[in-house]
Parts: sequence; structure tokens; C-alpha cells
Amino acid sequence: MSLMELRAVSRHFDVSSPWLLRKLRREPRRSLTAVQRVSLQLEKGETYALVGESGSGKSTIASLMVGLLAPSEGEILLDGTPLTATAASSSSSLKPQSRLQMVFQSPYASLNPRWRVQAIIEEPLRAYGLGMSAEARRARVAEVLEQVGLSAEDAHKFPHEFSGGQRQRISIARVLASEPELIVCDEPTSALDVSVQAQVLNLLTELQRELQLTYLFITHDLAVVRQIAHRVGVLYLGELVEEQSVEMLFTNPQHPYTHMLLAAAPRMDGFGREFEERSATEIPDPIHRPSGCAFHPRCPLAVAECRTEVPPSKTLETGYHRCRRVCAG
Repeated sequence: MSLMELRAVSRHFDVSSPWLLRKLRREPRRSLTAVQRVSLQLEKGETYALVGESGSGKSTIASLMVGLLAPSEGEILLDGTPLTATAASSSSSLKPQSRLQMVFQSPYASLNPRWRVQAIIEEPLRAYGLGMSAEARRARVAEVLEQVGLSAEDAHKFPHEFSGGQRQRISIARVLASEPELIVCDEPTSALDVSVQAQVLNLLTELQRELQLTYLFITHDLAVVRQIAHRVGVLYLGELVEEQSVEMLFTNPQHPYTHMLLAAAPRMDGFGREFEERSATEIPDPIHRPSGCAFHPRCPLAVAECRTEVPPSKTLETGYHRCRRVCAG
């Protein structure tokens, strides 16, 4: 059984104008579909990476998985049991929620500057009501600080006394405090220097090996994906258009959008590369989604059927893709 499973999950946001303005202007209600019928499974002990451009729905999926948002359609299962955002707000249902934690993108914004590190890392222990004494909480804080490469004495300091990489280590220590099984990493290295990024990625890999953690890793950096992930899901306009093992995705990508992402990634031998003008266009407005295949306005392989029919899902040896045509490698 998978640790977590998403079954045809969608999330819609009402972006309509206020009621009075709609009446005066005779405007209809408007809805933005951030995630559309996404199905995926996370196996215990693996790293599943989600990639795609800004606006593709990666962070929305992250929020859905940890219970910060509730799905508009579909269901999310944790060990086969439905998980909802309303359960996360109920004090009687916080025990399962402690198994899910999230590392946020900015180590500067995710830590309370008025709290000492001790209070920051203790927060999930108090919130989930794990029945620990004050002495046990202090011991747990010291333990996780040392796990992430910091000192137990750092518990008495404030966040501003640390560098960006050290702050992200504190964020990681905070999520480890409640002994989670699944950690959602929402671009945890994008705000860090390159050398510090490598240190944080190595730390996450070591912790996964030692504690048998499962990661959902969200990033724009395909080099990071290649280093840390086992499987990769490619998101476009809220849809999962391709899913493969990391080896197959980089050696034999199937969907034209995956080819576009790989072609745009920086390479040591990439100076002077030219891109087709159609591939350089921006992602469409999610409020006015294209008909048929959502990628067809940017796809160099699009045919007439792509503009009117939703492409079927095609099974691969290590995943699937959603395209009626396969982009030649």
C-alpha cells in the first residue's frame, strides 16, 4: 500500500469580483482551476519530484497533501485512509497530521523572528499534543538540532543570528521534531547559494536514509531533480502530463512539454543555443484554459485533434504520459 495517494484530485478557486460589482457589470462568476484531476502515489522511502513552470499547480498540490487546503474534487489517502483539511483543524484528529510536515521555500519567512529556536522547534510538539513533558521537549529539540548539523546550544538563539543555510536546517529540524513519515519540500533550496544548496540536499538525503523518510520534492531545478529524486511528475497547467522514473525522464522523455523543460535547462555546453519561438511562449491563463490538450497552443507537434480532444493517458514501463503523439528523442 502506498503511503499517500491522490485520486483524481482537483482544486478550484473562486476569483469572481464582489457580488455588487458583478451585478452592476453583469459579470458571471469566474473560477480558476489550479489542479485538475491529478492522480499519483507516493511509496514509502522514496523521493517524488514535481516539476513544471510557475503557475503549474505544484505548491497547490503541496498544500493539499499536508491538509492546508481541501480538494474540490477527488480524495487524498494516507495509508488508505481519507485525509481532509477539516481533520487537520480538529484537535482530536491531529495525531495523523503529525505524520505530514512541510519545509517551505524561504528560510527567512518561515521562522518567527521573535521566537527562539527552542520555541520554534517545540511548536509541533505542543500543537500535536504528543504528551511530552517540558524536559522531554528540550531533549527532543537538542536531538533534532544535532541531526541537522547544528548544536544543542543553538536552541537559545534567535533566527537572525543564523545564515540562510542554517535557518533552513532549523526548518528541517522543526519538521523532524514530530517524527513525520512524509515531508513536503516546497523548493527548499531555491533561496540559498549554490554551495549551501548542495549541503542541504545532502542533509535531506542522509536523513531519508537514516529515518526512512518519504519526500515530495517541488523544484524548478532539473539538476536537483536528477540528484535527489526517484520518480518525477511533470505538471502543466494543473495537469500531470507525464510521470516516469528519474532515469527514464532524462534519457527518454515522452511528452513535448517535458522536452521543452529539458531543452530550457542550463547546460555546460549550452552557450548559443536557440529555441523555437513557440516553445518560449508563456503558460496560458488558467481561468481561460485552452480546449482539448492544454499544451496545444505551445506544442510544435499539435494536430487538429489536439485542439478539441483531451489526450488519453498512455502507460509506460515506469509511468505514463498524456499525449496522442510522442516527441522523438
